[in-house]
Amino acid sequence: MSILEIAKLAGVSHATVSRVINNDPSVSPETAIKVRSIMKKTGYVPKSPSLRRGPKRAKDTYFKTGNIAFLSSSQNLKILTHSPVMQNVVHGIEEELIAQGMSMVQGAINANRPLPPIVSKGDVDGIIVWPNLDSLPDDMVETLRNRPVVYVMSAEEFRLPGDRVKNNNAAVGRLAAEYLLSRGHETIAHIIPASFANPDRMQSRWNAFSAMAERASKQAIQLKVNESEADWLEIDPEREKLIEAKLQDLMQSSPRPTGLFTTFDALAAKIYPMLRKLGVEIGKDVEVVSCNNEISLLAGLDPRPKSIDIQPELIGKRAVEQLRWRIRNPEDTSLITVQIEPQLI
Repeated sequence: MSILEIAKLAGVSHATVSRVINNDPSVSPETAIKVRSIMKKTGYVPKSPSLRRGPKRAKDTYFKTGNIAFLSSSQNLKILTHSPVMQNVVHGIEEELIAQGMSMVQGAINANRPLPPIVSKGDVDGIIVWPNLDSLPDDMVETLRNRPVVYVMSAEEFRLPGDRVKNNNAAVGRLAAEYLLSRGHETIAHIIPASFANPDRMQSRWNAFSAMAERASKQAIQLKVNESEADWLEIDPEREKLIEAKLQDLMQSSPRPTGLFTTFDALAAKIYPMLRKLGVEIGKDVEVVSCNNEISLLAGLDPRPKSIDIQPELIGKRAVEQLRWRIRNPEDTSLITVQIEPQLI
C-alpha cells in the first residue's frame, strides 16, 4: 500500500495525505479523520520522518506537553463508567490521541474536589469536558480559562467559552420518524424523561420528530415520563411505577400510537416488560425504535428494536481533532459546534 493508493481510496490528493501524516493544521478535521481511518483499515504505516524525502517539517510548537485532560463532573461519574455510549466516546478520544502520539489525564471535578495537579499546573495543552463546568467554583473555572476547551456530548455552556462536538439530535428525531412512518404507522409517540425535554438537551429530537409526522399528515405524541433521581441503569421501583402509569395512559389513548420512539436504549429496556404487563404485544401491537445502539442493553429485548447509532467513537475522535485545531488556532475567537450525523441500525 502506497500513499497514492491511500489518496485514491480517500478521494483526496497525495499531497493532502502527506499533510495528514505530518499533522498539518491546514487539513480540515473531517478530511484528517477520513484519511487516518483508511490508513488504519488498510494497515498503512507511514515511513519514519527521518526516512521521508523532501524538506523536513518544522517541529509543531503549538503542543508544549503532548497531554490533554478529560474532565467530567463527579455527579455524572457513574453515568460515565456505566453508560456504554459514553464509554465509547471516551474510547474514541483515547484512540485518536494514541494516533496523534498524545496522552490523556482523566479527572472528576466538583466544588469540593481539586483539579488534577497536572491541570492546575498548566501541564496540558487543552481540555475536553463532559458535560459541563456547572459544578465548579469561579476560581477553578478561571484556572482553566487559559487552555483551549472542547465540550463533548454537551448542551450549551456559558461559563467558559469552548467548541462543542456532539450528536445531531434533530437528525435523530428525523430518522426515528422516517422509519416509523415508512412502516405505515398513523400515530407515533416519542417517549422521553421529563428532565430531558428542554431546548438545550433533547427537545430538538421531538421538534424534528413531530415535524416529520406533520409533513406526512400523521399524528405525533410526546410522552414525558416522570422520574426520580436514580440512575437509569439501576432498578428503581418508584420510578418504574410512574413510567408504567404513563404508558398505560398512552396505550389507552385514542388514537392509540402504534410506533414508539424511546430517546435512549436504557429507556427502551425499561418499557419492554411494562408494555407486556399491560398486555401490549411488541412487534404486533406496537413497533419500537430506540437510540444509542448500546448492544449490552438491547441484546435481551425480543423483538430487538431498531436503534439509531449516534456514532459515539467518532464523536470522541472528532473532539480530539477539534481540540487540536483549536490549540493550533488560538487567535480564532469564533465558537464552533460540530454535529455528528446518526445512522439507523
